[in-house]
Amino acid sequence: MAFWSPQSESSNPNKFKLLASTQACVGPEGYEFIMGGVAQAAAIEAAEIACSKPLLWSTIQFVNAGLLNQSIDIDVELLGGGRSISQVLVTLTSNGTVLQTLSAALGGRQGAERQFVVMPGVAMPENCPIKTDLDHKNDQDLIAQFERRIAIEVPDEGLGAMWIRSKDALPITAGLLAITSDFMLGLHPESFRGTSLDNTFRVFSTRPTDWILCVTQMSGFRDGAAMGVSHQFTQDGQLLSVSSQTGLLPKSDHRR
Repeated sequence: MAFWSPQSESSNPNKFKLLASTQACVGPEGYEFIMGGVAQAAAIEAAEIACSKPLLWSTIQFVNAGLLNQSIDIDVELLGGGRSISQVLVTLTSNGTVLQTLSAALGGRQGAERQFVVMPGVAMPENCPIKTDLDHKNDQDLIAQFERRIAIEVPDEGLGAMWIRSKDALPITAGLLAITSDFMLGLHPESFRGTSLDNTFRVFSTRPTDWILCVTQMSGFRDGAAMGVSHQFTQDGQLLSVSSQTGLLPKSDHRR
């Protein structure tokens, strides 16, 4: 079971709980909070369990931060759909405060698969420099659960790419991809340490792969906000997911 996996409440198949463990959190000592991607992963997994269907699309709004060791309630509400698709609303709360809300569609129909987007040519992970955060000192938190290597770094073009993999060799799932997609702001020096407001996330496949390549193209910065799009690929170039995000730039930095 992954650190973001919610626990079912036996009395209600649409209600779940999640403990904000150290592995799920980021932030400075004394104010550790659950990473938005982890909250999205937990909401996705709860929806997949409740609907017995795989995720197709979800969008999450990060309203408030769940803090370390808080118990988080996850409520899945079926809004509509049919035999092929389920449309749901997932609400995450703690002590009556809304933390995140997620809308999602699950399921799909049989059909041919075609991939149009192409993975850029990059060096293999072992030939890329390790990404380290100089002020990161917690060897148990969310950041410590992953190995990261920089494959592309062209900040003047808003372009960045990073190889990432779970140190525990966790299988590729929609939840894991939601977490790795949420590293987007950290791939540009001006948005690093920014605050995510949302993440719209689409699953193309969950093919097994050792490393995931996260390719992010920042669309632009405006009024203290960053906007960008990410594609995630297997090591052999198969598309895993597509996501887009809005984030607030750090207040302390000077912007162009």
